[in-house]
Amino acid sequence: MTHTARASTTNAPATGRWRLAWVLMVSLFIGYLDRLNISLALPLIAEEFAWSTADKQHYGSLLMSLFYLAYGAANILLTPLGARFGAKRSLQLIVVLWSVFTAMGAWFSQILVLFLASRVLLGLAEGIHFPMMNTLTQRWFAPEERSRANGIWISGIFLAILTAPLLLVPIMDAWGWRAGFHGLAVAGLLITLPLISLYVQDAPPGQTSDHTPPKLLDPAPWRLLAHPSVALMLLAGILNNMLSLGISNWLPTYFASRADVDYAQLTWIAALPYVFSLLGLALFSWLGDRTGKRGRNAAFGFVAAGLCVTGAFSADDLWLSLALFCAGVFFITTFNACEFAMVQYLLPERNIAQGSGLYNGLSVMIGGGLGTWFVGQFMADANQMGSVAPLSGLFVCAAAVLWWLGRRTNY
Repeated sequence: MTHTARASTTNAPATGRWRLAWVLMVSLFIGYLDRLNISLALPLIAEEFAWSTADKQHYGSLLMSLFYLAYGAANILLTPLGARFGAKRSLQLIVVLWSVFTAMGAWFSQILVLFLASRVLLGLAEGIHFPMMNTLTQRWFAPEERSRANGIWISGIFLAILTAPLLLVPIMDAWGWRAGFHGLAVAGLLITLPLISLYVQDAPPGQTSDHTPPKLLDPAPWRLLAHPSVALMLLAGILNNMLSLGISNWLPTYFASRADVDYAQLTWIAALPYVFSLLGLALFSWLGDRTGKRGRNAAFGFVAAGLCVTGAFSADDLWLSLALFCAGVFFITTFNACEFAMVQYLLPERNIAQGSGLYNGLSVMIGGGLGTWFVGQFMADANQMGSVAPLSGLFVCAAAVLWWLGRRTNY
C-alpha cells in the first residue's frame, strides 16, 4: 500500500498543536469515564436488584457488550457523516449526546430494557470519537511526532481507568451508584464541551477545512482490509481489545468478589494497576518514536503481559495478585502506545477518517464485545475460576500477530 499520510505542520504553531493533543486527552478522559462507570457500579447494581453470580455475569456482560457492539457499529457507519460534518462540530455534538445518554442510564435503570438501551445509545454517541481524533492528529502532527501526540490523548484512557475508582467509588458508596452517572453527565457538558469549542480547530493555519467533500470519501473503505498489513493490524486490535477491555471492565468486580476485599477498598485496588499503565504509555511512546520498531516492541510486551496476568490469577495472596496485574497492565501498554501511530502510518490520508473508523469499529465491536463475555468467564467471581489457559493463549496469539506485522512493515 502506498501511504501518503503526512501532516503539513509548517504553519502549525507548536503550542497550538500540542495543546490540541491535551484537549483531546481531556475529552477522552471524561468520555471513557462514561463507559467505565458501569464496571464500578456493577457490584452495587447486582446488590440492589438481588442478582445471583450467574445473573451478574449475564447482565453485566450484556451491559458492557452492548455498548461495544453499538460503539463499533457507529465507528463504521457514522464516521463518513462525521468526516463530512467536520471534526470539531462532530466532537461538540457527540459530547452533548453521550452526556445525555449517561444520565439516561441512571434515570431508567429500574427498567432493564431501557437501561440496556442507554448503553446502546451511549455506544452510538461515542462511536466517532476516535476517528475524529485520528483525523486531527494526522492533520496537525508529522509522522515522527505521532506516537507522542497519540500517546498524550490515549493517556486519557488510562487516566480514566486509574482515577475512576478514586472519583466514582466514594460518590457511589456515599450517595448511590446513580450519582456517579449524573456527575459524569454534568462534567461532559461543563468541561469537555467548552474546551473543544475553544481550542479545537479542524486544521492548522494554511490548510483547508476538515470537512471532507463527498467525492474524496472512499465509497468502499472495506477494500482497505484486503491489504495484508491492514488486516494484521485489525487482528492485533481485536486481540488487544479482548484482553485489555475485558480485564479493565471486570477487574473491579473480580477484586470485589474476593473475601479479603471490601467494596470501599476498590478506591485504590482497582486504580493501582493503571498508575503503571501511564508509566508504560509514556515509556513505550518514547521508545516507539526512538526505535521505529513499534510492532516488535508490542509483541514482546504481550508475552510479558501474558506471563504476569496468568500469575495474577494463580496468586492467592492479594498483594501478589495485585502486583502481577500492575505489571501485566504496564506491558499491555506497549500496544496502546503504538496502535494509532501504526494505523495512521498504514492508511492513506484521504482514508484516515473512514479507515480508522473501520479499524476502531471492528476491533472494538468484535474485541470488546467478545472480550467482556470471554474474560467475564474468569473474572466475574474470584472464588469460581477455572483454567486460565485460554486467556494465556490469547496473549500468545496477540504477540505472534504483532511480531509478524512488525516484520512486514518494519515500523
